[in-house]
Amino acid sequence: MKYINRFRIYNKNIYISIVLLTSLLFITWFFESYFAEVMFFMDYNAEDLVENAKAIMLKSILTWEIYIDSSMRYVINFFPIFAILPTIPFLSERKSYHVFGANRFNNYNKNIISSIITYSVKGGLSISISFSIFFLIGNLFLTTSIKNIGGFSSIFPSDFYTNNPCLFFLFMAWSAYFLIGVVYGLMSCAISLIFDKEIYMLIIPLIIYIAQFYLGNLLNLMPLKISESVCAFNTLYSTGQVFIPIITLFIFDVVLILIALKKRRHFIDA
Repeated sequence: MKYINRFRIYNKNIYISIVLLTSLLFITWFFESYFAEVMFFMDYNAEDLVENAKAIMLKSILTWEIYIDSSMRYVINFFPIFAILPTIPFLSERKSYHVFGANRFNNYNKNIISSIITYSVKGGLSISISFSIFFLIGNLFLTTSIKNIGGFSSIFPSDFYTNNPCLFFLFMAWSAYFLIGVVYGLMSCAISLIFDKEIYMLIIPLIIYIAQFYLGNLLNLMPLKISESVCAFNTLYSTGQVFIPIITLFIFDVVLILIALKKRRHFIDA
């Protein structure tokens, strides 16, 4: 038990996920917000530029709204990947620890569900920690340019976002984004109970994410609109409504895990 706990805690995948996501957010913002162009590539000797053009443009760029919007420009297309990476080692654990120790467990299903929850929470943490780092650094130099960030702030007083932008985004990171990470972590672990290759743990949840992303918008069905959860920083839906697609995924994950566990238990017993 001590070995398996060390394996879960010190596994490098969660750190890789955090570094990748945090780096990608900063790199994307650096170029997509035009910060790089304003700082390093623009010719300020041009005659058609006003005086203090650089300072004026930087002021318009260094806002919370542009910071999050530009950084998510590409991340939004493969958001679940960073929650799935920390769950990949579960497959190795399932194929070794949960096979050879199956007959020694008091309750096989309870033991494996405990492992799934552990890995899924790590998936949520990888996303929340990455965005927290991104937001806390941004808080050192960003300002707000609008008073109302959208429907996800409906749980707070009307002036909360204006006065506490960093707290609002941290709330988003540790509520909606954390739960998105958890449900896709659960899905990845469920897939690993069915297939024996890591690639399926990455590809199948990503395909489901993309399908849900586009079908939700195409059919205008809130239970499928995972896009509104991922884009909670820019949505017309209320705080509570943003969690509806996440609940849909959670129910799907639970059903999938229960079905997979039933078949897996039969395989172990055989």
